Amino acid sequence: MHELSSQFGIEARVLIWQKSSKQVNHSFCGISAVLLAKSNPPCGLRDHTEDVLAAMRELRLIWPQISLDLDKAAIFHDLGKAAAGFQHMLRNPGETWGFRHEILSAEIFRQCYDAWKDKELLIYLAVMTHHKNLGTGTAISRDMEQCYSRSERSPWFAKWRELQTGVEEIKAEFRGVDPCLDKWVYKPDTSSPANDALGMKRRLKPVFDDDTFATARGALVAADHLASAGLAKAILGKSITRTSLEKYANSEIRDWAGWNCMQHRAEAESNSAILIAPTGAGKTEAALLWALSNRKGYERMFYVLPYQVSINAMADRIAKAFPDEEGNVRISNTNNVAILHSNVDLAYLKDALDDELPLNQAAAVAVVKKDAARKIYAPIKITTVYQLLDIFFGKKFFEVGLLELTNSLIIFDEIHAYDGHTFGLILVLLKYLQKLNARVFIMTATLPSALTNLLAEASGIKKDQQLQLVESSSLLKEVRRKIIPCSRLIEDAVGQIRKAVESGQKTVVVCNTVSKAIQMWQQFSDLRPLLVHSRFTLGDRASRETKENIQKYNLVISTQVIEVSLDVSFDSMFTELAPADSLLQRFGRVNRHGKCDLTNPGMCHVFTGHDRGSHRIYDSQLLKLTQEHMPTEPLTFHVACDWVENIYPNGLSAKENVEMENARELFSKVVMQLTPMLDLSSDDKSTEMTLFESVQVIPEQFASQWSKLKDARRHLEAKQLVVNVNLHSWRGAENSCKKHGLEVYRVIDDWKIAQFRYCEHKGLLLDEHIAVTLATENCDE
Repeated sequence: MHELSSQFGIEARVLIWQKSSKQVNHSFCGISAVLLAKSNPPCGLRDHTEDVLAAMRELRLIWPQISLDLDKAAIFHDLGKAAAGFQHMLRNPGETWGFRHEILSAEIFRQCYDAWKDKELLIYLAVMTHHKNLGTGTAISRDMEQCYSRSERSPWFAKWRELQTGVEEIKAEFRGVDPCLDKWVYKPDTSSPANDALGMKRRLKPVFDDDTFATARGALVAADHLASAGLAKAILGKSITRTSLEKYANSEIRDWAGWNCMQHRAEAESNSAILIAPTGAGKTEAALLWALSNRKGYERMFYVLPYQVSINAMADRIAKAFPDEEGNVRISNTNNVAILHSNVDLAYLKDALDDELPLNQAAAVAVVKKDAARKIYAPIKITTVYQLLDIFFGKKFFEVGLLELTNSLIIFDEIHAYDGHTFGLILVLLKYLQKLNARVFIMTATLPSALTNLLAEASGIKKDQQLQLVESSSLLKEVRRKIIPCSRLIEDAVGQIRKAVESGQKTVVVCNTVSKAIQMWQQFSDLRPLLVHSRFTLGDRASRETKENIQKYNLVISTQVIEVSLDVSFDSMFTELAPADSLLQRFGRVNRHGKCDLTNPGMCHVFTGHDRGSHRIYDSQLLKLTQEHMPTEPLTFHVACDWVENIYPNGLSAKENVEMENARELFSKVVMQLTPMLDLSSDDKSTEMTLFESVQVIPEQFASQWSKLKDARRHLEAKQLVVNVNLHSWRGAENSCKKHGLEVYRVIDDWKIAQFRYCEHKGLLLDEHIAVTLATENCDE
């Protein structure tokens, strides 16, 4: 067998071949056409391979560690598609072939090279697994077993013989690209490469012991996916510059007069860092300056937020700050910025519709943008932490995610917003991001020192890399809000709230449960308030929870969703008691842009009367401590920090500290065992499922409409009818229905059709079954 040629030689031959090969037009089985790689739309095998090689070169500009040897994997990865049956399938939609083409591709490579040598084994494995893994740590996959050749009846032999008719076509179309392929002589009697799966699996090591195989598979899969999507290259982000950010600041930030000291300090930091500063200090710009100063080449940037609505708003903001090379600034048309969360298609749909595209065109744009967002394409991704955690839980093609995170710059905003379980996962994530040479910038307004220390330890952040405002900063002394505690229940303050609204104050009422929010909304129906909570359809939430919509109303009734970092501001707030950190998030919606005026701060009325729903949701001890330590002095930044410190001397509540440590221990075991080209075991997958705490349902009254949209393949429109229900709330509704002998849901295509009434003004009503009104128990958020 021939050795691999030198890296320069490979690249030079590939470039020469790409320039000349398109002029060739051969025939296949008497049909005047090139070998096909794809059928919808038709794409020639040669053309697809060229696109994969082009994408590989672009990826190598971002990650120079991608070996040039992997160009051979790109050349060989789809050659098995030349089999007669596979080509017939591509030309006859609806027909199937029933075998893995990549196994044939691997055999072609094995007949050209000694596949068990180190470099060749890397290519061999990358080719064989660019669609399917070998199996788990304990077993070979069924897909791989079905490709064995251990008996005369194995389908391998017939499929391999099918390739013989395409040999001359392969050699003609790929002439000159690889010397061993030019000399290849088809050998009819051979065993299947799938037989080697067990031996190859034994050669694999956990990814954080040896990243060689993970990098190889990640690069080939990423390049293949880009090429298949018609995205022949990743966007490098050449227009993501400090000049562009300054231009944005000058036009979009009110009274901007240059970067402040804190922002300059962030820009000067060449390592990971933590920034704790109050709202309005310019943390977002500080983080972007840090990322720009540390982006020496084309490293990828991630901006991580806890909530989808704030992700959508931040993406819009960053897209305007960094127009792409064509000048596009909308999230639905820019190449610089992508959104990544579970409802990303709805975010793109809304933006395209706001750009006045017809619905069918907007839906098509959303599908394309969603597909691109899940690939290594845009240089900036605005995402949830769960998308990053999924990678380390070993989701399919996690090697692509690890490659994208390598050398990346990751901004974690609102780090205080996570529960103990998720915080434990994040600590493990931060530890392993260091091993990928990623740098992180962690931001928050208030965070207990115990949690700050844990984050710093996990991220390798030293004391001098923990940034704060200088003590002389006016932001540390300003008072925008005044806390007014009240020992009553919030439902007893109807007259007080009405008076505030009628006096012209923009007012927000924040309840801890959906049922209480609906109850309060009904009390003020004559004032036509806006109701905001999580139990509306995704389509309704997308329109309700925008800054533009919320600002239209003088009275907004909300649940905790108002804590999300939307840039909205009210004159006064009436809220139920919640832990101090949650209250501070709520207070951030009051007098958000106002000038500091001790004589006229925004009023934050906190109702501390005992509410059963609040104590079901929040730790009773935290509520007690929050009330006991509620500040009586003006609410400055330091006062707010001291309040949080008094509530969380150990960082979290006792219960959440246990949850954090348990999650940290379990997740560490998962990540340590993460191995390229292998699936997780079932035990590991059960750990992953702990991330999901909601149930997706379709209200019964939308079931017919939803089914028609699904049947018409209008999936994006159908998705707008989905309601996310908190798992605890759903179980409470289930218990109430069982007591009354009522059906909770029926099933269509594995989807739950909820048997509860949906109101366009109030959302999904878990206490109103379509058959009878219920007295639901424990079904509040």
